[in-house]
Amino acid sequence: MSELTATTELGGLPTFLALDTVSVLDGTRRGASVQIDETYLDGQRTAIETIDAESRFERRLRSVDRTREIYDEVDIDIASFTEENLWDASRRYRELLQRLPETQYLKRAFPETCFVVPEWIRSPSEVTYGPRVYFFREDDAPDPESIIEANIEAVLEDTREAFDRYRGRLHGYPDCCLERFSSADRESDLGPEEASVEPIADYIDDDRLAAGPDPTVSITEIVSGLFETPDAYAFFVREFFPEPGCETARRRGIEVYETLSEVVSETLVQDHFRMNAGWNYVLARSLREVDPGRPAPGLLGREHLFSYLPLSVTSSLPRYREE
Repeated sequence: MSELTATTELGGLPTFLALDTVSVLDGTRRGASVQIDETYLDGQRTAIETIDAESRFERRLRSVDRTREIYDEVDIDIASFTEENLWDASRRYRELLQRLPETQYLKRAFPETCFVVPEWIRSPSEVTYGPRVYFFREDDAPDPESIIEANIEAVLEDTREAFDRYRGRLHGYPDCCLERFSSADRESDLGPEEASVEPIADYIDDDRLAAGPDPTVSITEIVSGLFETPDAYAFFVREFFPEPGCETARRRGIEVYETLSEVVSETLVQDHFRMNAGWNYVLARSLREVDPGRPAPGLLGREHLFSYLPLSVTSSLPRYREE
């Protein structure tokens, strides 16, 4: 895939998602996905407003806002958590998700197989839900209902770890990291997510993060010197928590890095890895909170906001045209 091909075939996708799917189309990873939630939708609007391009992206903003309206109004009522009820709710919910403007936009923007499924997450007190959109090559895409089936089984049997391993394999994560992550003792002083980001903790400025989103700050000020450690390459995608020091994860990350460097500027590739590392660090540190959440758009600097813009727009910004 050439730079021209990447920015035309994947140019409509949000930058972070386009860069994730390059390695899918290249065959380095099996699949990629994104959860459509408040953080994702807010990022789309905030990024466009930051570059003062509302008029240029008026139609895009209407699509995002309409998706947010529908997302906020959805209320799935399940009488009891039986297999039959969960399947019925999944099919009804998926019919709605397939009609979301954002789902339709992502399907048009990806050249091969793209579909949405409901994702159920069981906690001790409740079962939450939301849409997840998957991206695969046409010749290697699973049946959407097989993902739903695995998810429902995990909810009914309270085996979240098994579903995490299953979903991780769909994304092409190393088996060694998946096994360690799912078998880790979550009652220990340092959970598996926190242990995963410990090797990169010294490269991340907690004071900058504590100050909140600031579009005048660069990600290089928040995640500084990351590439001084080979562990940087293990963070080739957000929300994958590699085993500390895992050579398999590093090699996979180097493959992804080299693939991306062939199609976009290396500065953009490095920012992508910085973003993944910073995102995982923030998420890992928040998981012990009552209401953990993903990093707010712009928390990791202005390049974090740029990552929500379409790849065709981001790749034309001065920072990424200097090479």
